[in-house]
Amino acid sequence: MEGKTVLISAPVCNRAWILPYYLRNLYNLEYNKMLISIYWIVNNSNDETFQILSKFQHDHKNEYRQIKIDIFNNEKIPEDNRSELVRKQHIYAWLSLLRNRILDKCVEWNCDYLLSCDTDILMRKDCLTKLLSHDKAVCAGLIGNGYLVNPSNPFLYPNILKKLENRNYKHIDNYYFKNKTGLIEVAFTGAVICISKEVCKTTKYAPDLTYGEDLPWSKDVQKAGYKLYCDCSCYNQHVMSKELLEKFKSFGVEDEQRN
Repeated sequence: MEGKTVLISAPVCNRAWILPYYLRNLYNLEYNKMLISIYWIVNNSNDETFQILSKFQHDHKNEYRQIKIDIFNNEKIPEDNRSELVRKQHIYAWLSLLRNRILDKCVEWNCDYLLSCDTDILMRKDCLTKLLSHDKAVCAGLIGNGYLVNPSNPFLYPNILKKLENRNYKHIDNYYFKNKTGLIEVAFTGAVICISKEVCKTTKYAPDLTYGEDLPWSKDVQKAGYKLYCDCSCYNQHVMSKELLEKFKSFGVEDEQRN
């Protein structure tokens, strides 16, 4: 069978409000489904997350290479309300553990690549093919949420950062991308990202109190001798709340819904 095998995976917690749209866009990815494995880790959910994912598994299991759902709970972990305190004290370490399980699953299932995409992100149909086309060990797509976290600079891209001379990091914003359409190297990244099996074998996530779990992993990638890239043309929508879903629920299928 030609083509690269891919594991699409994410930890999932209380995402029933967006999962039908996330799954719609995942199913519409322009890639041979028999080359795709899917693995979700449902953790600490008290909504219909597991039931929604299980229905998708039942309805489409014969179309994909394999689909597996694990439940992995920890009652000591509070709900992720995106508050800085909760994230620093609990969530970053917890997510590191879950993401490391996903790295291990890519190796265990012998997939050529891992597409790690959080379940509050709506992917475009060509997301996977674009990221794989660069043949890089690590290649991310863009997401944007500056309109929420920094209204004065609404074109902030939270998942790609550059390193400053003082060893701090800065988000890359829209001004930098004005004349960019292709691949750029970045200092660290996450959210929606293609990772080769070799990188999955040799790197690990760990918590960082300022930048979350993505920074230690990105440093580990570079320490192992790999570079981090982002495809500036591969934009996917981060939907951070139920209130925003009404605005973005057609993202990725706009043309279909107009026809």
